[in-house]
Amino acid sequence: MQNISQINFEEIDSYIKTEFRYASQEGIQEIKSPTPNYGSITDFIQKSDDILQDNIRKIILSKQLDEVEVYKKADIDRKLFSKIRTQPDYHPNKNTLLKLCLAMNLNTDETEDLLKSAGYSLSKSLQSDLILRYCFSHRIFDVITVNQILDHYGEKVI
Repeated sequence: MQNISQINFEEIDSYIKTEFRYASQEGIQEIKSPTPNYGSITDFIQKSDDILQDNIRKIILSKQLDEVEVYKKADIDRKLFSKIRTQPDYHPNKNTLLKLCLAMNLNTDETEDLLKSAGYSLSKSLQSDLILRYCFSHRIFDVITVNQILDHYGEKVI
């Protein structure tokens, strides 16, 4: 756990100023290929192979993590963790997933992939998401420390 006095807020300020993007700055992407012709809405809506529960299971196995340590470090209760892991129709909120990502020591790309499988992302137009990006990229994985940083910038804690 890092002490809040060890956090370099000037570096975080610089990171936010460098990375912040208004949604309109992202630009409009040109469609390079024609939209596929779907016969029905059923053809269009397909179950994704990218299932959140499977992704969490794969990460825990590949990093040889202890599930109990993960949910305790994430500061979520055993019942919620079990629900996330076993019920494919359960959709946890973004903050819960972010705490799990911190607990599993995921880097920014791994975090983005896991969030994407739940329909979330880390935006470059939200200061709170930029702070979280900074934390993941600088290996600040302690939930309490991350919340202290978010609070320092007047953002809601996770």
